[in-house]
Amino acid sequence: MVLRENRIFYLDELRAIAILCVIFAHTIQNFPVNMNYLTSPTLLSYLTVARMGVVLFFMISGALLIGKDYNLSVFLKKRFSRVLIPTIFWQIIGFLSILIFIGFTYDNLTFAVTQFGFPWFVCAILGVYFVIPIFNSFIKEYGIKGAEYFLIGWILLIVLTNMQLIETYYIRYIFKNVGLYIGYAVLGYYLANKEFKIYSLPMVIFCSVLFVITLYLNRYYAFNFVHIFYIESYSIIIQCALLFLIFRYMSKLAKFRPKFPLSKVHSFLENSFIGSFIYYLSIFSFTIYLMHGFIVNYLLQVMPVTHFSMIPQIFLLIAIGSIIVSAILSKIPILNRICGIH
Repeated sequence: MVLRENRIFYLDELRAIAILCVIFAHTIQNFPVNMNYLTSPTLLSYLTVARMGVVLFFMISGALLIGKDYNLSVFLKKRFSRVLIPTIFWQIIGFLSILIFIGFTYDNLTFAVTQFGFPWFVCAILGVYFVIPIFNSFIKEYGIKGAEYFLIGWILLIVLTNMQLIETYYIRYIFKNVGLYIGYAVLGYYLANKEFKIYSLPMVIFCSVLFVITLYLNRYYAFNFVHIFYIESYSIIIQCALLFLIFRYMSKLAKFRPKFPLSKVHSFLENSFIGSFIYYLSIFSFTIYLMHGFIVNYLLQVMPVTHFSMIPQIFLLIAIGSIIVSAILSKIPILNRICGIH
């Protein structure tokens, strides 16, 4: 059995779900142009799930990093190195792979350089890491009330953004590239630490029912409101918050009512090989994020998507391939330190 004493299992569960959602989203995004997902109920159902991945990553970061004591220079050095080193490593791999396949010429070199910039998620998470110490000091001073104060202002900005009332370019740019994501991080901290006056079982049932309803409503309304899939939409905030609470309170239920049937199921998942699989998927998540694009591109060349029914099959192949490659890299000295496994 894998030792995981210092990890929070429900956050590992959420991180595993998040990376699978990201893979699913990138599988869907590589459709041929004649397969319009906005006219397909099947693909709309897929998108309502896939779009949660990135938001969950920011919420997990907030739950783990906000409200803690740490040295500023040590925090920045550790966080930036854990993101930058693997990103540069995989950028070099991608750069060289293009040149190997198309040949080492000046024109090809120029083409390869233009093809590889930093992934937007990496830029966003670095921005969040840069400002987290500021918000951390504020929330440590004022606690949950401070988080609530910030989240009220954050939600107001989201409302103004969705109503297109923030027209100043620089305000929109700063909010959508840093402010939006730090808000999700604070939301993750809040949901991980707020003690709601409701027992675990009713909370799990209530949040699960609402979560299913939001999935159905998103699928139904997406035909007329494309904005529902944007990362700042109301529905994605509600959906990810509900999922976060479901797993947090399932964990609490298993801890305080271990003989309850749902608790036994959760304990079995945590302590069986499934729990080990979730753990490895969690620690491989950043590596998978950075490298699964290679597998996506390869598989979609040899198995082009010609029908919606192929999406789950290709998704499973990409996920399995990404996990296998990550597992191999984790066994190789030096590479396991620079490829993003943590």
